[in-house]
Amino acid sequence: MYGKQGKKSARFPDPLVPQKVKEGMEYGLRYAKAIASQWGGFEQDNSLIRKRSKTFDKNRKYANGTQDTSIYKQLLTSLDPSNGDGTFLNIDFTPVPILPKFVRIVVNKILSSDPYPNLEAVDPLSSSEKDKERKKVELAVKARKEIMALQERTGEKIVDMEEIPETLEEAEIFMGNNIKSSSEIAAQIATNMTLKWNDFSDSTYRRCVNDLAVLGMSVVKRSNDPNHGIKTEYVDPVNFIHSFTDDPNFGDLVYAGHVKRIPIQELKRMAGDQFTEEQYADIAKKAAKKYSYDSSKMSSSSYDPFFQRNTFGYDEYMIEVLDFEFISVDKMVFEEKESKHGNSGFYYKGDSYKEPENSVFKRSVKSMENATIYGGCFIMGCDMMFDYGMKTNVPKNMHDLSKASLSYSAVATNIQDMVPKSMVDSCVGFADQLQLTHLKMQQAIAKAKPDGIIIDIEGLENVQLGKGGELQPLELHDIYEQTGVFYYRSKNPDGGFQNPPIREINNNVRNINEFISLYNHYLRMIRDATGINEAMDGSSPKGDALVGVRQQAIAAGNNAIYDITNSSMVLFKKVCSDIVKCLQILPSNSVLYRAYENAIGEANMKVLNSFKDLSMYNFGVKVVKEMEDIEKQYLEQNIQVSLSQKELDIEDAIAIRQLKDINQAERLLVVRRKKRIASNQQMAQQNIQAQAQANSQQAQIASQAKMQEMQAKSQID
Repeated sequence: MYGKQGKKSARFPDPLVPQKVKEGMEYGLRYAKAIASQWGGFEQDNSLIRKRSKTFDKNRKYANGTQDTSIYKQLLTSLDPSNGDGTFLNIDFTPVPILPKFVRIVVNKILSSDPYPNLEAVDPLSSSEKDKERKKVELAVKARKEIMALQERTGEKIVDMEEIPETLEEAEIFMGNNIKSSSEIAAQIATNMTLKWNDFSDSTYRRCVNDLAVLGMSVVKRSNDPNHGIKTEYVDPVNFIHSFTDDPNFGDLVYAGHVKRIPIQELKRMAGDQFTEEQYADIAKKAAKKYSYDSSKMSSSSYDPFFQRNTFGYDEYMIEVLDFEFISVDKMVFEEKESKHGNSGFYYKGDSYKEPENSVFKRSVKSMENATIYGGCFIMGCDMMFDYGMKTNVPKNMHDLSKASLSYSAVATNIQDMVPKSMVDSCVGFADQLQLTHLKMQQAIAKAKPDGIIIDIEGLENVQLGKGGELQPLELHDIYEQTGVFYYRSKNPDGGFQNPPIREINNNVRNINEFISLYNHYLRMIRDATGINEAMDGSSPKGDALVGVRQQAIAAGNNAIYDITNSSMVLFKKVCSDIVKCLQILPSNSVLYRAYENAIGEANMKVLNSFKDLSMYNFGVKVVKEMEDIEKQYLEQNIQVSLSQKELDIEDAIAIRQLKDINQAERLLVVRRKKRIASNQQMAQQNIQAQAQANSQQAQIASQAKMQEMQAKSQID
């Protein structure tokens, strides 16, 4: 039990029954009821799915800056000593969009890395092929001079010398980037093509990264059909249900599914003839009772001449459908039988075969447990289900066929008691206090009084002004307002001196500085909780801190959001691994196979999908990210320094900038720099030798000229 449902939970069916029983509709219906009983419904306040849905809805509202403001009004009313003074009319209760800013910073930072899959075949066959290619490159590097001499001697281009590295260090970088077997090239192209067809990076992946920051969980569903293609579908974590787990990568799930809210019209399209119209009407009646729909539409119907079918008023009723699947283990029984000629053979006998007694030939029963996937769609609130059965086209690791995985790829940053903890969830309390402080500042401004004056009436009495006699205090006030000059007696009737009777009151907003300090305090608390400091979001000017200090601050921010970054990379890797496995089991006579064949080439698909000729490849997927801005800046500084000192060529700089891995780029920079320095030294030595040779020739010519001059002089003498 994950939560109290208010009634006894349905039990899961026996997982050890034969395969024929599991394929039956009754078995699937019992499994679906057990799942629905554990998670409950959205309308049940004490159900697990309702509990998680409340948490997710609250986090999303705070992340969008649209949270409920009624709580702030209640707090201000209870704290306001002068309730009903009208100051609430001047207050804007719109939430301060602080959390949306931090969510966008995290999401955009992760998406800016632009991850892409780097596939590497790890099976022995591919490893031996890559070892052969490495040996070829190493031999070519060692025999580079001999190959160049042979090409000059014969005049024929045997190989392109630009593709052969000059040193073994450069060859290691070259092999790390360019040496790929034919299977790896085919899988790389097909995987990138599938991700592009599904618009995964720009649509699904962006929503998943946002869910990780806001909800702490993200889910992607993979579907592969030979006729409809390999699809990656976004699943809202609010609707995702699964078996109990404490693993943030959801690697130990037994069942999983998601709830879809669809109209009965869509249900008819999905289920088709699996239900009769009377059954659809019965579903509509239960939905109308459950959700209080307009029952008058139950009896309304009309004929659609375009589609040539009847349409009913209840077709627009919304229902909840649970699309679920679960892992089960089926036993496969084989018989090893010896023939009359003494040969042994293996024969498949199903899952309930028993060895016959008193057999003429020698027999032995061999069994293997094989993981399979069953699933279907359960209409919640009704004992009805459709599209149930054993899943076909299930991708498996070809080197371990006994295991199978669900079609859901889910990750969470942190999960406890089946509810994940997100970055936004940890900042909700601070955001409330920050919003309340902002409202109190508005209230203080609304209650602020304008500048005024203090008038001492007694100081303005008995003031005479010419023949007009004595002036009244109000008349003196009017003169002061019009001219800025006021008259008064400096002495009171007792003869003592008195202060000026009119003094100004400079009325400031009360406690405004305290409110500003409190606002900044809660903003710092949000920064501490998220780990996003001023250097990371770029709010502090560059001149306010040294470069090293800023880099340390950015590194601290990256460490704080590492759980979100790592979970997004794990999700990307899971999706790519599923795609590769699906590509390897495509039937060669399917429409989808021909689509991939036209997209990536016939040869690549033959290599990737080679059931008949050789065992399939086992691929390891590594997610590679673009360099960080700091890494790019640091690399570019080194490149510019090397270019200014003529230790690099423009061609070398272009080759270094094209690499996406900072480690490989730095290694290539070192190799090309050493190569250029050695070349410069060789050129300098050649220049010295040429200069020495030229000086020797000039000395020899001068000596010869002097000898000729002496000979001519002697002849003249």
